[in-house]
Amino acid sequence: MKLNGTFTLREVAGEILVIPVGKTALTLNGMIILNPVSKVIWECLETGAAYEEILKAVTDSFEVSEQEARSDLDEFIEELRKQDLLSE
Repeated sequence: MKLNGTFTLREVAGEILVIPVGKTALTLNGMIILNPVSKVIWECLETGAAYEEILKAVTDSFEVSEQEARSDLDEFIEELRKQDLLSE
């Protein structure tokens, strides 16, 4: 999986922000605020990681069951699909 568009990830005043840049900024008006889990997922998607690789990164980074991590990952991926920000 890979992100559609060009983004920059920044931490500002304790917030984790994803800012669209270039042509992406013309179609996506605004910023995306991430939590620590979604930041790990986002960083994996930036590299084009497969689903299972992303799942492992989440379970390795946080004290969470695989089932809970899978649920969070599925929810986040579905939201990115709704916004047309993800290519398979």
